[in-house]
Amino acid sequence: MPEAIGKETIGRVKLPLRELLELSLRNIRRRQARATVTIVTVVLGVSFLSFLTMTSIVLSQYAGAGVSVEAYQYWLAFISLLLCVVSITNSMIIAVYERYREIGIIKCLGALDRHVISLFFVESTVMGLVGGGLGFLCGSVTAMAIYGLQLGFDVVLKIPLFESLSCFFLSLTVAFTISVCATLYPAYKAAKSNPVEAFRVEI
Repeated sequence: MPEAIGKETIGRVKLPLRELLELSLRNIRRRQARATVTIVTVVLGVSFLSFLTMTSIVLSQYAGAGVSVEAYQYWLAFISLLLCVVSITNSMIIAVYERYREIGIIKCLGALDRHVISLFFVESTVMGLVGGGLGFLCGSVTAMAIYGLQLGFDVVLKIPLFESLSCFFLSLTVAFTISVCATLYPAYKAAKSNPVEAFRVEI
């Protein structure tokens, strides 16, 4: 009976999304420098992709441009996004070691592995979406400014709203994807940490 009650009690342990979001924002503010580096990394990768996508959209509105986005440029964007994943993964692994004792405390207080994983995923999602939005602005505005000066701003103003929104959602999707993929291993490592060992670690 005690075992059954214990399992039932553990099964009821929950961490609402609102509290997850509050904890994540608090951790991002506490480690503002590292969070800024992560966001800037996402911005750089997404802005390059957004620039190429917006360039393709602008040139499609100007039939006589004689210029198109080459396939190798998209490969360069893909490689830059891979580098973003590696950089974010490294940053999150360092964050895990910095918070090793903190993770041990919340696990001793009853947090389950899935709660720790969710905490890291919410943090990476917030930073990824912020970086994706800023990356879209940087890349698309730069592309519109460059081709507006070269081809005329009337061409830029003819860009359909649907295509601009598609570029925006593509940027957010890519930013979300690379942030989540980069957090898989660090989040798993954090969730599997031993609370007893965490108290012995000196950071």
